[in-house]
Amino acid sequence: MIQLLRIQLSLSDALRDQRVVKTVSEGEVRQVDSGAQEEFNGKPDSLFFTDGQRRIDFVLVYEDETKKENNKKGTNEKQRRKRQAYESNLICYGLQLEATRSVSDDKLVFVKVHAPWEVLCTYAEIMHIKLPLKPNDLKTRSAFGTLNWFTKVLRVNESVIKPEQEFFTAPFEKSRMNDFYILDRDSFFNPATRSRIVYFILSRVKYQVMNNVNKFGINRLVSSGIYKAAFPLHDCKFNYESEDPSCPSERYLLYREWAHPRSIYKKQPLDLIRKYYGEKIGIYFAWLGYYTQMLLLAAVVGVACFLYGYINQDNCTWR
Repeated sequence: MIQLLRIQLSLSDALRDQRVVKTVSEGEVRQVDSGAQEEFNGKPDSLFFTDGQRRIDFVLVYEDETKKENNKKGTNEKQRRKRQAYESNLICYGLQLEATRSVSDDKLVFVKVHAPWEVLCTYAEIMHIKLPLKPNDLKTRSAFGTLNWFTKVLRVNESVIKPEQEFFTAPFEKSRMNDFYILDRDSFFNPATRSRIVYFILSRVKYQVMNNVNKFGINRLVSSGIYKAAFPLHDCKFNYESEDPSCPSERYLLYREWAHPRSIYKKQPLDLIRKYYGEKIGIYFAWLGYYTQMLLLAAVVGVACFLYGYINQDNCTWR
């Protein structure tokens, strides 16, 4: 509870410093979606808005009420107004939206969400996200020593998945922005961090005020059917590289060097897993790898005992 109050106070202070945010309720909606839809740009692998500059950090999907087969006017109108109030409030909080109608199902509309630099910095400070300060210059010694030649066979191909540069990190602060290792604003926040920040905002923006009670959050909107789904994008298909030359195709690399059966004996590329899926997923697979390794000795002993018993079953004295 104390941590939640701290986040709420930090959120209020940061937004007040950035600008005055005026949210709208269901009764005072501004048109933001149905009248401003962009045509599909013909690039299925694109991770950007139609302008090719703003990255898609999250996608919201809804079904156009005017094209529903069972068109219940009253219910559909309420859903439309709640959705438009929600999207208006997202814009008030600094997010940028672009809607595109599906090319395979005319009823579906995809709302692409982009977080500008200023929004990312504001919420990175609110969420106390640790970001790079400067490269780590401390040298570490391998635990395997002279056995490195053997463990090299078990490691992922470093020419395919390059080792991540190590950094000293600290919770981000806008007042100390010059102290952080910012070479490129577009790559300072990796895709997993960008999606995490946007989801933090989506989960806290209100869409309705009823009897002085705020209703908020994308999860409630999805569960009530106002949106069909909400998700971040993969950078490419798992079994094919992206056609976009600027895309690193990290999902494909993870499949090829980690999830593919031929890589079952290799160590996990934990740095890339953490970078692509985020810290929580990275920690989970780090624990899972350690857990599996610790079970290896027990498995070897168990197999040896089984084989010994099977070989000597004819010499059993208990008859």
